[in-house]
Amino acid sequence: MTSYAEKLNEELKDSVISSLLSDYGKRIFLPKGIIVQGAEAKGKEFNATIGIGMMHKKPLCLKSVKQYFNNISDSELFPYSPGLGNPELRKAWDEEEEEKNPSLRGKTRSLPAVTAGLTHALYLISRLFINKNDAVVMPDMYWENYDLIFTENSGAKMKTFPMFKNDVFNTAALEETINKVKSEKVVVLLNFPNNPTGYTPSEKEQQEIVKVLKRAAKTKKLLVISDDAYYSLFFEENTARESLFASLCDADKNILAIKCDAATKEEMVWGFRIGFITFAHKGITSSEIDAMSQKLAGAIRGTVSNCSTPAQNILLKAMKDEEYKKNKEEGLEIIKQRYFTMKNALTKYKHDTRLTPLPFNSGYFMSFKVNNEDAESLRQRLLNEYSLGAIALQGKYLRLAFSSLDNEDIEEVIDRVYKAAV
Repeated sequence: MTSYAEKLNEELKDSVISSLLSDYGKRIFLPKGIIVQGAEAKGKEFNATIGIGMMHKKPLCLKSVKQYFNNISDSELFPYSPGLGNPELRKAWDEEEEEKNPSLRGKTRSLPAVTAGLTHALYLISRLFINKNDAVVMPDMYWENYDLIFTENSGAKMKTFPMFKNDVFNTAALEETINKVKSEKVVVLLNFPNNPTGYTPSEKEQQEIVKVLKRAAKTKKLLVISDDAYYSLFFEENTARESLFASLCDADKNILAIKCDAATKEEMVWGFRIGFITFAHKGITSSEIDAMSQKLAGAIRGTVSNCSTPAQNILLKAMKDEEYKKNKEEGLEIIKQRYFTMKNALTKYKHDTRLTPLPFNSGYFMSFKVNNEDAESLRQRLLNEYSLGAIALQGKYLRLAFSSLDNEDIEEVIDRVYKAAV
């Protein structure tokens, strides 16, 4: 149990609440992470905390999505949705995923099930597959919400490894960490483009990852979760364009591949809370897919019952709109421009040793290793003296969301970060 959870429990010790809390109720807390730090950044001149696309302090959106808020029928707004989601939307999402991942064509997999966002998708997988003390292998650079989802909720043991070696993905450390797990069952969680680093492996790196997992499957049973929250936000030619799931869904009978993705970032509909789960393994049968889908439907029923009908129908309408793909490319281009502006702004400080930018080539973020002080001290100085909100992570990293910064502000933001660093 974390010290902060213990502090909260101490506050409740003389109350009847303390006697009634479940084990989970005693473990759970809200970390002083992205949500809390993001709230502290409100009102500052520059806010680079939250992973959302902004334009002049307002959320970006696709015209092909927004127009349907004034053009939707009562029957598309108010009824309950099916437990696994709108069948038409599930099919449309599957077709789009196949278009973006051509190697999925002809491979047997489940139809994507709708969840209440990416967090809910990961939560459902944790409840369906992870027991207390199960090992979850992941890079040391990971989204803070994994701690709540997998550790505090399911009691899993995080087994992390250094994400980078010589500025590329550390496949050797991944393999070493998997091999150290004593049980036959191993859960591997990989997130590309990565939050918080904004890194996606190259095609060659991704092939090496697949080889590592296939070797492990000779002696172990693997659940490999692909967190594709930032999928499609690729900005460099040498990054792998297909999801790891596309290579793993028929890789080995001992590898259950699960793809957790969402409309959240891909379609710029953060508040819609529409995510998806797709699963497969080599030789999976239709009866296995049906049985697992029913379990998934039960897990959805037992958490949110069913997902937002208006959000699903508006998203579906937008995906059918003739301007949809064009609007989406326009939105992605805005984020891409900010990425290259960020890259360019950092060249000015390439010999500065106070901060070390971690490799990044995609997604919404970039991160610094803070070399001469703890990251929280730098974050507080940026807030209080430079009117700039950033995220401190793991004591030694500072994350910036270039997605939420106007292009013309990025150079000034980088200048302020380096002025504040000691």
